[in-house]
Amino acid sequence: MKQLFLSILLVISLIIVGCKSQNKLTNTTKTSNIDQKVDSILALMTLKEKAGQMLNIGLPAVLKGDYWDSRDSAVYSPQKFKELIIDYAVGSIHNTPGYPAEKEGWYEILKKIQDSAMQKTRLGIPVLYGIDNIHGANYVNGSVMFPHQIAMAATWNTELTKISAEITSYESRAASLPWNFNPNADVALNPLWGRIGESFGEDPYLISEMTLAYLKGSQEKGLQDSTSTAVCLKHFIGYGAGKNGKDRANALIPENSLRQYFLPPFEKAIQNGAKGVMISSNAVNGIPCHINSYYIKDILKGELGFKGVVISDFSDVEFLITAHLSAKDKREATKMAVNAGLDMIMNPFDADIVEIIADLVEKGEIPLSRINDAVTRILRLKYELNLFKVPYNNPKGYKKFASQEHIDANYKAATEAITLLKNNNNILPLPSTKKVLVTGYSANSINILNGAWSRSFLGRDTIYNDPNKLTILDAIKKQVGEANVEFVEGTDYLEDINSGKAVEMAKNANYIVVCVGEIPASEKPSDINELDLPLVQQELIKKLSVLKKPIILVMVQGRPRIIREIEPLVEAIVMAYLPGDEGGRAVSDLIFGNVNPSGKLPYTYPKYSGNILPYYYKRADIRDINWGYDGFYPQFEFGFGLSYTTFNYSNLKMSANTIKASEELKISVDVKNTGNRKGKEVVEVFLKDLVATLSPDSKKLVQFEKIELNPGETKTLNFVLHSKDLANIGIHNKWIIEDGEFEIQVGGNPQNLLKKGFNYNK
Repeated sequence: MKQLFLSILLVISLIIVGCKSQNKLTNTTKTSNIDQKVDSILALMTLKEKAGQMLNIGLPAVLKGDYWDSRDSAVYSPQKFKELIIDYAVGSIHNTPGYPAEKEGWYEILKKIQDSAMQKTRLGIPVLYGIDNIHGANYVNGSVMFPHQIAMAATWNTELTKISAEITSYESRAASLPWNFNPNADVALNPLWGRIGESFGEDPYLISEMTLAYLKGSQEKGLQDSTSTAVCLKHFIGYGAGKNGKDRANALIPENSLRQYFLPPFEKAIQNGAKGVMISSNAVNGIPCHINSYYIKDILKGELGFKGVVISDFSDVEFLITAHLSAKDKREATKMAVNAGLDMIMNPFDADIVEIIADLVEKGEIPLSRINDAVTRILRLKYELNLFKVPYNNPKGYKKFASQEHIDANYKAATEAITLLKNNNNILPLPSTKKVLVTGYSANSINILNGAWSRSFLGRDTIYNDPNKLTILDAIKKQVGEANVEFVEGTDYLEDINSGKAVEMAKNANYIVVCVGEIPASEKPSDINELDLPLVQQELIKKLSVLKKPIILVMVQGRPRIIREIEPLVEAIVMAYLPGDEGGRAVSDLIFGNVNPSGKLPYTYPKYSGNILPYYYKRADIRDINWGYDGFYPQFEFGFGLSYTTFNYSNLKMSANTIKASEELKISVDVKNTGNRKGKEVVEVFLKDLVATLSPDSKKLVQFEKIELNPGETKTLNFVLHSKDLANIGIHNKWIIEDGEFEIQVGGNPQNLLKKGFNYNK
């Protein structure tokens, strides 16, 4: 009787709230209306129901069999399902059923879960389903799989990133998946790190702009829209700066660096409405991020004003015990994490933390106000996503799923990402009438093009590949005809297969296309001990180079593997990154001139493992052995990339030679296509502070724009710098602008920039 009374009371309270606000609703529900609804539910919840909302389990936890079993269908365990979904009223679920369900399959999964949660639990609160749709709705079979983030950063085209996010959201919601654990806003400083491919690179400004574009593509229509998803920024903070480059490794980040480089991408996205933040698994300065209340409470929720849901990464409360040795048991770890500001715990296997949280509150070790804050944030997001009214979506309403429009957008992203790093004597584009030998580890694999997070976590399962997608080999055959192409595997990732045969077959070829790459991997499986491209892949090129025939090197990899010894042996280098399902076609079209390359590196490509620096190094970092300052010698610089046409920069102008605090600096530059074909160019604007109390960076990216010019066409570009663009973190860890001399640098080639100085005098 008591349960019935409470249910009736809840319904009445929600009806009253709805009636009061019904004339105020637009596409996006008003915040005040949502807050009233959340307060109404919160007032009725028991402590264990609140703790249940803070639990995020993995979907396999309610299925028959072991959590890690491979499956081809989602068969629920009645006992597990009842315990977790109904008895504990779990607040959130993540992960796949052990296979990539089609959108119709996801619909059935979510319908079963949501119907049970909303009809068989006391308060009828829907479940919030989150998933790592990293480069498209990659866990929905048949969806479009875009280039990974590092490739999207290489496009330097925020509109393409926005479109990719729109399509990802659309195809995710077609499968009833409303919360995306993406984008990755990490600053990738250590090139050994295995998740560089999932990041937007090393530059805070480029990362900020790309993260914002992804956010807009996901959320701009309003979360009530059935094609929008809520983003979850990750990983807060310092994941990409591990000391040894290993997954979840400790990072050493002083306060000034934290604020100068690592916080800005998160801050910009939060200011523009990001709804989720995932905490980083690593420790920074020895303090695990999951228990760092200064980072979570003071900075994230305090300074940055984040009002959304803060979630842990996979099993990271356990990680506090097993890896960080910061807690002796799960009770202590849970207490530390929740008190530090964590709202939702990704506890994939069971519901033990529900009892733990309830007990900690009852014993006064976690204040009830902390629990209420967490649950308020979770319920608010569920209302913002309209899950109380539309907990799942009928896939039949999503006619554009995997449509030609979406495929074309995917292909365009791949073509603008791929970066031409070397082109001796304009060897590329190749003619389509000559004999070509194609060889190498990544030449005939869709899986390597897609990388991890592709139908399965590691992306190595070939059974899920779309037979209509082309490998690099397939696409080259289609371009020049099978009669003009020979293929020999050459090598595996780490072992020779038949390199001798490759050399023999190359004798009859006019050109040799060698495709190297990395094995699909993420997180711990992506750890490496040396940055060099695997030696067996380098040896293949060395053996082929003896023939003195032109070699085209294609690199399919997330991170920059050192190629110092083989770079002189090849005539052209094509960096494909992880270009996605349309990558094979895009690579071939670039090699044979159907596409004019326009990608630019989003990171510094190192030449030596002992000389790893981002482009924004300090001058003392590059002191050389001759006591000069010539010690920065990467293989390729940040922002570098060639085209099949040429561009000339001229007429750099500024509106003033001196600006004050309230003034802006207007900049203009002329860019001319001086070649014989249409091409796209990224115009990069850097700022250099010549002297500063805190040692200044060599330069920093402050703006960029991608343009397209016809042969002979000139365009004048205009940029505006504000005084805040001149700011840097000072000695007291605050943003300051010091009087003095600055320099603007503009161009498309980091080794050939136009430069002009000006002064700042506040």
